[in-house]
Amino acid sequence: MQKLFEQVAAHLNINIAEIKVESIHHGSLQKHNVCRLRIGTDSYLLKQHDITAQVPQTSFTPFQIERHTISILHNGGLCVPRMIWNSEQQSALLLEWCGNKTLDFLAQRSSKVDLIPLLNTILSEMCRFEAFFAKYSTQFQPYIFHYDHKKNLKYLLEQGRKTIGYLEHLRKTPHIELQTKQIDAAWISISNRLLEATPTLDSLDYQAHNIVIDGELPTFIDFGSIGWDWQERRLVQYFNSIGAHQEGTNFVSLLNRELVETYAEWVTQHRDKVKVADVSARVDAHHLLFYLTVVHKILEAVARSETVENQTFIHAWGDIRSRFQCAISIIIETNLSDDEDTNLIREMIRELHTTIS
Repeated sequence: MQKLFEQVAAHLNINIAEIKVESIHHGSLQKHNVCRLRIGTDSYLLKQHDITAQVPQTSFTPFQIERHTISILHNGGLCVPRMIWNSEQQSALLLEWCGNKTLDFLAQRSSKVDLIPLLNTILSEMCRFEAFFAKYSTQFQPYIFHYDHKKNLKYLLEQGRKTIGYLEHLRKTPHIELQTKQIDAAWISISNRLLEATPTLDSLDYQAHNIVIDGELPTFIDFGSIGWDWQERRLVQYFNSIGAHQEGTNFVSLLNRELVETYAEWVTQHRDKVKVADVSARVDAHHLLFYLTVVHKILEAVARSETVENQTFIHAWGDIRSRFQCAISIIIETNLSDDEDTNLIREMIRELHTTIS
């Protein structure tokens, strides 16, 4: 990246020797395409996009999409990094430094109670993002990644039902046909509820380590892809910490009923004219599906541990047995709504957990 450092120095009108370069890590994993530049008392983030090809069905590269998106969002007062400089030729962005920690990092090391004020701020910002993208959607239209969000959700729902089946086979008590019919009916109801909900335009890279924290101020990063998806799904993934590549970490769910109800009330006032309970039920169902997807990944990694992909996965997550137990515990303990269908699935998994523990 030496050539980039020279260009940055020229832009800032300084000597390249004044730039001190520091690597950025995601846990133990060093990020190869981003680094921190210290220049005197100031810090910057230098990011160079790996993918330089145009995104399918658009005329833009991820670099161009991110440059356009964060420029509009920042001008609109949203919590994204300020762009200092960019290089089309190098697919590189120089951004203001927005904090030393991520929500993923803090979730692993702080009590949930201590994080509540920050989580409420993040939730408020998410709602502002949703409103902004909806209001100015025409400015983002040419840059939208056209992935089939509905097809993807259908796949995850089918996989989720199979995962419940896998868990049923682990039980020590006999299989009950009536219970299976009840689960099937509940899962169909959950699936229809999620698939019929209204998707929103926003980032497609939503995870806890993409929220950078400076004191009590959150900044959302990584806008190399934007598109349509369900905001309830984004909420779940932003508010769940994976803690990958970090020793001694595990899954942490930061959602609670109060946060979900606050979000649901906002949705009923600004997007969907539905009951608060219906929105809460959607968040609860996405949360359940998220952890069923996690369980599926763990079971698949254990069953086919010889593949390079699964070896990498196991290395990133660490103690897989502990991860499995934690995911199951979060499923049965994180009750985000009074929805009968989701709670029926949750109770069944609670019973399974009792028999296989």
